[in-house]
Amino acid sequence: AYKKVTNKIKPVATTMPAHARIIRRIPEDPLLSLPALLPTPPTFMPGLRLTQERMDQLGIFKNGFLWPEEQKLAAHVLMNNELALAWDESEKGRFRDDYFPPVVIPTIEHTPWVHRQRPIPP
Repeated sequence: AYKKVTNKIKPVATTMPAHARIIRRIPEDPLLSLPALLPTPPTFMPGLRLTQERMDQLGIFKNGFLWPEEQKLAAHVLMNNELALAWDESEKGRFRDDYFPPVVIPTIEHTPWVHRQRPIPP
């Protein structure tokens, strides 16, 4: 028999365990580690992750929305923080553990609402 998805969910009244709570800590002021911005930003120079090809994909220099000095400033800010950018899975990082501990997804002991028969091979 067909059951709608809304009928399959059976919420359970419980509390969040203490070991699974997410606690945000700020061990240091993150603004203190930001690099200083220059009053006259330099022209864009490709870096380790932010290459010329990737900068062209962003379209900062193409759209005409920003003035030339604003384009330089945007490129300078991106270059100062280029290790925070990721274009594929190999460049992806994660939050530091001293700011956010790893997430724990708690589960409760339960009995399945449907016991499926295992298929019998022919």
